[in-house]
Amino acid sequence: MKLLIILISSFFYSGFFPFASGTFATLCFLPFYYFIFREMSPVLYFSITVGIYFIGVWASSYAAVIFKDKDPHKVVIDEVVGYLITMLFISFTIKRMLVGFVIARVFDIIKPWPAYQSQKLRAGNGIMMDDAIAGVYGNLVMWSLIFLGII
Repeated sequence: MKLLIILISSFFYSGFFPFASGTFATLCFLPFYYFIFREMSPVLYFSITVGIYFIGVWASSYAAVIFKDKDPHKVVIDEVVGYLITMLFISFTIKRMLVGFVIARVFDIIKPWPAYQSQKLRAGNGIMMDDAIAGVYGNLVMWSLIFLGII
């Protein structure tokens, strides 16, 4: 079970990258997004994103105990969910995929209100929620850029 928790929470060990593990994990997720998620029906995409969120809460709760840290840097499943939410209901282009990557990372790093405050939630909820909120902000920016004809 411990191996499964680490595998999920670290997104196939990408969280073990020695620096910028969240950015590296999101970068590792891009091929999954390209080959699996880009043509997925919106209902299935949304459902899988919600499922990954709750699996992430479960896995990161136990990973925090395993790694003896409230929010271990090796836990990066939250970054995957943040990116998925950033791209939720956005029609696919390579440009949008890459812009979404940058926007998801920026919002995860700056953690606008209430993302930063949500880190105080208990266990996996605190680990996952800040990235989900950052993803909502990212999604709003993506829609704004599309509306303005920038992407």
